[in-house]
Amino acid sequence: MAQPAEFDQVTNNATEGAQIGRTSTELLAFYGATPVARPVTVSTSAVSTTTSVSMSTVGQATVVWSFKNSVDLRNILTAVSTMQHAMKQLGLVA
Repeated sequence: MAQPAEFDQVTNNATEGAQIGRTSTELLAFYGATPVARPVTVSTSAVSTTTSVSMSTVGQATVVWSFKNSVDLRNILTAVSTMQHAMKQLGLVA
């Protein structure tokens, strides 16, 4: 017979699923971080699809990358940065 797990289960196996945090103002944290309300991040919908391709050679490798314009690059960098900050606030990444 398997030994019982030494942790609490969050759900009761209901077919409807489980929910953590009923509102965006409820405080929540993971791994001992200080609980915070739902962090606000920027939307990645401001980033357009790639319309051109730039190629450059770095050592022996050819690097291919592109954004529609510099605003798209700035938008994606802002989106990633704010998502990383939000994950750090919640304690999901160090």
